Amino acid sequence: MTALIALVSTGCLAERRLVVETIPPGALVELDWKPVGHTPIDFVIDHRGKRRLLVTLDGYESVLRDVEFKSTWKSSFPVDIFTELLNPFPEDEVLRVELRLSPRTEATDNDLVPVLERAEVLRRAGPSGPNEAVKEQP
Repeated sequence: MTALIALVSTGCLAERRLVVETIPPGALVELDWKPVGHTPIDFVIDHRGKRRLLVTLDGYESVLRDVEFKSTWKSSFPVDIFTELLNPFPEDEVLRVELRLSPRTEATDNDLVPVLERAEVLRRAGPSGPNEAVKEQP
């Protein structure tokens, strides 16, 4: 039993790290709608799975992206005990996201016309939805 405790305590834990870089730097990074810092940033993700990444910077278009640390056979129980906890040579899993932010452009009246037309159709829609309103138009 003592040998097992010693083995577990000397084992290294592999980390899942998310690295986010932007051009230009200094953008606010939110992970699952919680601010985590400004770019460039490198932080540890506790659990596998899909996460929502939002990158914002004044004067630039915001970027919303799903990032995922996928499960593999190495990360399933009971194999993960050996690959993540007892492995003396752990391999960090690094997911790198590099974004070139686009300058924000102002919407023109021509861009808004289709949006306003669609809004009017939805406004006139009855309880059965917009298909009913579309049929009523000449």
